[in-house]
Amino acid sequence: MIPRAPLLVLVAIPLAFAFAAIWSDVAVGLVVAWNAAVLGIAAVDALRTTGTVRAGRAHAEVQAVGRPFSVSLWVENRGSRPLVLAVTDAAPGEPEGLPIAAQLPPGRRLDATYTTRVLARGRFDFGPITVRWRSPMGLWDRQQTLEAPSAVRVYPDFEPLRRLDLQTALIQERAPVRARRRPGGENEFERLRPYVAGDPMKHIDWRATARKRELVTREFGQEANQNLLFLLDCGRSMGGQVGSLRAFDHALNAAVMMGEVALRHGDRVGALAFDSAVRAWLPPAGGRRSGGRLVRALYDLQPSLDDPDYALAFRHMGQRVRRRSLVVLLTTVVDAPTAEQAHALVRGLARRHLVIHLWLRDATLDRWVDQPGDDALAPFRRGAAAELVAWRERALADLKRAGAWVVDCPDHELAPQLVAQYLEIKARRLLA
Repeated sequence: MIPRAPLLVLVAIPLAFAFAAIWSDVAVGLVVAWNAAVLGIAAVDALRTTGTVRAGRAHAEVQAVGRPFSVSLWVENRGSRPLVLAVTDAAPGEPEGLPIAAQLPPGRRLDATYTTRVLARGRFDFGPITVRWRSPMGLWDRQQTLEAPSAVRVYPDFEPLRRLDLQTALIQERAPVRARRRPGGENEFERLRPYVAGDPMKHIDWRATARKRELVTREFGQEANQNLLFLLDCGRSMGGQVGSLRAFDHALNAAVMMGEVALRHGDRVGALAFDSAVRAWLPPAGGRRSGGRLVRALYDLQPSLDDPDYALAFRHMGQRVRRRSLVVLLTTVVDAPTAEQAHALVRGLARRHLVIHLWLRDATLDRWVDQPGDDALAPFRRGAAAELVAWRERALADLKRAGAWVVDCPDHELAPQLVAQYLEIKARRLLA
């Protein structure tokens, strides 16, 4: 039972006569009588504050990070008198529309909706539903806490990536590949089509050419069922902010989008997430359900404060993946020792696999070099940024010499660039 404002006012009124009670016995009697009356009324009102309620909630189990979603609450009055209710919910994130106030007759049910927004990926639990109802005289609130266990899985929000017009980027990347006539291997015939300048002469179908009296060439489909494996660094350097998201979130979003494209091309997708230990391992697998499998395995991962153990990742993958694969290393290198370890991993992988090394470009450094500003610290800031940019270029050159394909771009270009690299590798049949 929780006292309400009217009861507190009634209790506070005798304080005005407290000083008079020092000199007058009559004032003492009035104060005592008033307090006794208030106590009696409050006790009667408390005894009459009866009622029984039930409550529950419903919501979609999967949501996108940072996007508001609706939660439905229901409260049922199981008692014999009408209730003036206030209902709130222990919701994760930033709820709006709580508490909910209503008058509920006996035997009736209240259905209401509020929204909440969760700003981080992962699994989040809802707490209990709290219901308060007013006493008949309005002096008390009775509160009941009702357990209603449920949880929501918050996945990365892919809508901003789709707004990058990824489909247009794919079409643009495919067009020059078709013109070069290198869409796939030479052992999986797909169709006949008109000759395009640059097609190999050995692909010309001379019988079809004779029938149509124009050059006709054979087109071969891309090889399917090849391995694409993501090595996702969950170490401390991936927790840095790059634009509106952390580096880890940018890498995770790009990996999921690239994985979806690879699955549509018939390839198998897997992932190894690691820091100082293996955080998640998904063997390469194909099929429509593998995209959801990838998201479910990685959606609640967060970067830790540990340094990444690249040697551990190399050993773990080497023991489990024998087939030549396309390996995408998603990491952020911030100093020379870490860069050397990453280069050692790339060199080891390149002996058997084809490696793409993602290097997320920090746009702030480029901006400091190009537009240093006019404050007193601008020359020093520009010099430090230029030194870091030069070191990054040398490190990228070392990676390319080690046999890796390098993706070095700002965060908003990451997904299209990775997909373009994948399509180019497929078109050139470099995994064969």
